[in-house]
Amino acid sequence: MAVAKNIKINTYCDTVSTELSGMKRSIHKLRDEAKKTYGADSEEFRKYEQHLCELADMIDWKLQLVMKACPFDWQGADKDIESVVSVGPGEKAPEIDFSGGYVGG
Repeated sequence: MAVAKNIKINTYCDTVSTELSGMKRSIHKLRDEAKKTYGADSEEFRKYEQHLCELADMIDWKLQLVMKACPFDWQGADKDIESVVSVGPGEKAPEIDFSGGYVGG
């Protein structure tokens, strides 16, 4: 049974995760735009790239913290991953008639 508090926490975790993921995507888009604008080998691009990569790494770190801080049953970024695994029966080994050999004393 879901409790109102759990629903609010899960909604909060969803919102924070979605917003941080969106920010990370935006930063990567900005990096691509800077690369197109200044060229991959330019000094200006390298400056922007360094700062943008640091921001993306920081947001990624915050995403990891959110995933650890949110309740265990919250699925977060793993919502689309199937949680039930279906495994077929194993193959039956062919019956081999063999002798155990001499077990003497």
